[in-house]
Amino acid sequence: MSEKQILNKISEEIIAMSASRAVLGVPGVNHLSDNLIEKIVGKDSPAKGIKVSKEKDKISIDVFVVVDYGVKIPQLAWDIQTTVKEHVLKIINVKVSAVNIHVQGVSLPKKFRRNDE
Repeated sequence: MSEKQILNKISEEIIAMSASRAVLGVPGVNHLSDNLIEKIVGKDSPAKGIKVSKEKDKISIDVFVVVDYGVKIPQLAWDIQTTVKEHVLKIINVKVSAVNIHVQGVSLPKKFRRNDE
């Protein structure tokens, strides 16, 4: 089966769940965050924070993350991109053309938080 045929049969949600698992395994990622559209429409998905776009025979993935305090964000973004591309190729056998990282916030360690947070 060609990559294009595989891509047509695989749902965006399956790709998103695979990407989600990969992102959460990258050191420095605190958690995935809802993107603005998910917040507005109240979408509840097992792959929150991941948006998959399929156009013709290409897949692009947008990742919305909150990162740990002190991580080097450019390096973390590179690690996320590489990990997601490799994981989706390995698990689903589909190449990802682009992984776009959207840092939604930074999670502070407890010692830096106020008592009311």
